[in-house]
Amino acid sequence: MKKEIIFFLNGIGMRNGKKVKPTQPPLFNESITLKTIGKFIKARRTQQGLNTNDCAMLCGISAYTLNKIENGFEGVKLITLLQIMEALGMEIKMQEWDDE
Repeated sequence: MKKEIIFFLNGIGMRNGKKVKPTQPPLFNESITLKTIGKFIKARRTQQGLNTNDCAMLCGISAYTLNKIENGFEGVKLITLLQIMEALGMEIKMQEWDDE
């Protein structure tokens, strides 16, 4: 029997195996840390129905690296975070601040 893999980059997900249970994202008012970024990435991945292996393949990284990022481990390159976020349709925005 042939396995089917379907890629959709804009939020639909991939199909190859069992269903992924969606994870809730952290609160948007939490401080930005590697741990909260990892939680947002995991929430986005699971809400799109992607398992770790499929998402890692889509992002061009190893499942091990994706797991480390989702769990907030230090030592991750910013370019890797941006690569994952782009593949999952996420973005980081900067806001103006007061010079006081």
